[in-house]
Amino acid sequence: MPEAQASYDEDQAALQAELDGKPDIHITIPQDPEVNPEVYKDVEPMLYRGFLTVSADINGVLFVFKSLNHHEFELLRFSAGERSSNAFWNSFLAQAVFMVDGHNILSDREKWTPKLADLFAGLPKDARAKIIRYVSEVNRRSSSAVVLTEAYAMELASRYRWMQLKGLDLTSIAVTGIDGTQRLGLNWAQQLWLALNHADDRNELHEREWENSKFVASCFAGKGIQKVYNQDNERRRKDKEERSSRKDRVLREIILGEVSDSRTLKIPGAVITAPKTVEELAHQLENDLRGNKDWHDKVINAHETNIRQRSNERRVQLEEVARESAVQFGDQSIIGGSDLRGLSLQEMEKQMASRKQLQAQRAARMQVHPEDTDEKTQQFLEKWGMTEVGSHVSTTDRDISEAVSLPKLDRVPTVPFRKR
Repeated sequence: MPEAQASYDEDQAALQAELDGKPDIHITIPQDPEVNPEVYKDVEPMLYRGFLTVSADINGVLFVFKSLNHHEFELLRFSAGERSSNAFWNSFLAQAVFMVDGHNILSDREKWTPKLADLFAGLPKDARAKIIRYVSEVNRRSSSAVVLTEAYAMELASRYRWMQLKGLDLTSIAVTGIDGTQRLGLNWAQQLWLALNHADDRNELHEREWENSKFVASCFAGKGIQKVYNQDNERRRKDKEERSSRKDRVLREIILGEVSDSRTLKIPGAVITAPKTVEELAHQLENDLRGNKDWHDKVINAHETNIRQRSNERRVQLEEVARESAVQFGDQSIIGGSDLRGLSLQEMEKQMASRKQLQAQRAARMQVHPEDTDEKTQQFLEKWGMTEVGSHVSTTDRDISEAVSLPKLDRVPTVPFRKR
C-alpha cells in the first residue's frame, strides 16, 4: 500500500507540473445562437392579435390603423375596383381603420366603412397620401413578419405558445381579446404558423412510433440494429443543422438584407416571396385567384415531401435489417435464444388427440368418484396435501389409472365428547 500511494502521488505531481503555466481548459458545448426577442416584435402581434397597428391624430381625433390581410385585400378588390381609382384608396383606408376616438370599429364594420370612406374622400390630397404611406409601411412590416414566422416557429417560446393555443381559433375573442377579429379570417402568418406546428407535431409522433419499431426490431436483429441507431443519430444531427441554417438565412434576409433579391428567399423545396407594398399584395392576391401556388403552399408541400422521404428511408432501413437477420439466422425467428418455428401438422394432431384423451379421463373420473365435485372435500384434501399424493381426487390431467384410494386408518374410530 505505501508503494501504491507513492506511485499515485508521483503521477499526480507529474500531471500538475505538465499543467503549470498553461491556461485553464474550457470546453464549450455547442448551442443554438440566441435570438433577441425584439426581432419578433411584429410576428407575435400578427399571430396572436391578427394585425399590426399605427396611430394617427387627424383634426384632433385619434385614429388607430391596422394592417390588412389577404382576405381584406380580396374584399377590397371586389368592392372598390382598380387600384388607380380614388375609390380604391378611400376604401383601403376605411378597411384599415381599427379604432376611432377609442371606439372599436371592427365589431360593426359594415356600418362604419362607408362613412369612413366618405371621410377620407374629403381630406386634402397631401394628407390622404401621407396616411396611405403610413398604412402601407404597416403592411410592409406585416409582410416581413410573415417571413419571420418560419424562424419564430423554431423558437422554444413558439412551441410553448402552441401548447397553450393548440385547438383554439387564433381569430377568436378568447385569443385576441378584441371583438370583431373573428370576422377577419386567418392571415398568412397564422396559417403558416399553424402548418409548421402541425408538421412538427406529426414529425414527433412519427419519431415516437419509429423508436418503438426500433425497440421491437432490436429483439430480432440483435447487434444489427445498432447500424440503424447510428443512421438515426446522423439524420437528426443533419436535420438540426439544416433548421439552424434555414433560420439563420431567414433572419439575415429580413434584418440584414443579405440575399441578392431582397424579396425572394430560397429554402429547400420552396421559394418565399414577401410582398413589400400594397401593389405587390394585390398582385399576389390576383395570383391566388388564378389558382397559382404561392410560397405558403410550397412550404407546406416541402414539409410533406420531407416527411414522406423520411418514412421511405425508415422502411428501407427495416427491410435491410430484415435481410441481415435472414442471412444470419436463416428462416428461424430468434428472440431471446428461443426457436419460434411452431408445431408441425403431426405434432399438432398428436397434441389434440392427447387433449381429447385427458378430457375423456376427467369425465370418467367424475363418474367413478362423485365426491370430486364436492367443494368442501376438495378443500379438505388440499389442506392436508392429498391432492397430488395418495388421493384419487386431483385437478391435474393425470391418467385415471394412476389414482389411488384414500389410506385406511388402523385404529378404532371413536366418538368425540361421548356422553357418560
